[in-house]
Amino acid sequence: MANHTTIRLEAEKKEEFAKICENMGLSVSGAINLFVTKVLQCRKIPFEITADGDPFYSEANQKFLLESIAQLERGEGIAFNDVSEVLAKRA
Repeated sequence: MANHTTIRLEAEKKEEFAKICENMGLSVSGAINLFVTKVLQCRKIPFEITADGDPFYSEANQKFLLESIAQLERGEGIAFNDVSEVLAKRA
């Protein structure tokens, strides 16, 4: 028999989460149940949690991206074969 659990979410997060779940064919309850089942199976949180933010959103990377966009808009873009070339160029 299922018990009811109440969680608190910001309205915007709940709406966005519900839409994502719906796109995957899940209800919010179903998604939470999947999470709980996985925690029980693994005996851990099934994804990494760190205090460090995603480096993509770092101030330095955002500045680089905005400068790159401006370059491309001016027709001054540079083509790279892979990310290692971009990193070498930034160093």
